[in-house]
Amino acid sequence: MKNISKDALALFAKPILSKIHKYKDIHKGESCYLIGGGVSLKWFDLSAFSGKTTISVALLPFHNDFDKLNVRYCALPEPWWFYPFQKTTMSPKGYIKNTLQIAYRECIKNNPDKEFFINLSNYPVLWDRNIIYLFRGLYDQRLSENFITNRLNAFHGSLRTAVLLSIYMGFDHVYLVGFDYTHRSSRLHHWFEKGCGIDIRIENYEKDFFAIAKEFIDITTITSDGGSDVVDAVTYREHTGRNPIYHENTELVDERHLKLLSTWPGYNIF
Repeated sequence: MKNISKDALALFAKPILSKIHKYKDIHKGESCYLIGGGVSLKWFDLSAFSGKTTISVALLPFHNDFDKLNVRYCALPEPWWFYPFQKTTMSPKGYIKNTLQIAYRECIKNNPDKEFFINLSNYPVLWDRNIIYLFRGLYDQRLSENFITNRLNAFHGSLRTAVLLSIYMGFDHVYLVGFDYTHRSSRLHHWFEKGCGIDIRIENYEKDFFAIAKEFIDITTITSDGGSDVVDAVTYREHTGRNPIYHENTELVDERHLKLLSTWPGYNIF
């Protein structure tokens, strides 16, 4: 019954979801950056990544140097994220007042030159000319049966969604920046949290997904140091010619956004 309801919703929303068709192969033959939320960004100067089209993920628009990037697209695929209350599995569990979504709405309004890819579940409460809605799969009859969305759930998480968009747009090489779980030596936590993060070893992260994705696009992750078990890797110094320099979150995010981030369960901001 649940799947039937989702199929019916997708059919009803087809005119909305079909808006994505204009992005098919729009960047054919180009390379791009995907910039995520990993703590490694605290060592990276974002201006070093200004030379390629960028797809940002999650809360990167809160970064003070966001405008130094050539961001054309922003992906925030979490369902129901723009409602006034959000269910959380972090302590305390339950529903919390979602003040972050108010700040992100401002980012959408203040960046009319950028396209924001948002989950369809948010459609009843969020509309704008620069919003493209995503739901389950890409509604494009031109896609082959072998296309990645027909072989696995390519919308399971921000990383998969961003890589999928880069494939659909025709990029032939994507560089992952701030996706620390793809690093052999990785750290927990986000760039907007306090501290250096916690060293952790995550083996074969998204291995099955990358195995299929690499049939469509070359993937390289940019690390603080070291390599990767799942994709090609290059260090920040090798890629940019610059030395990594650590910056605390108070240098990367303004005070207003830090206070909003501190209201979210599980984030260690101050």
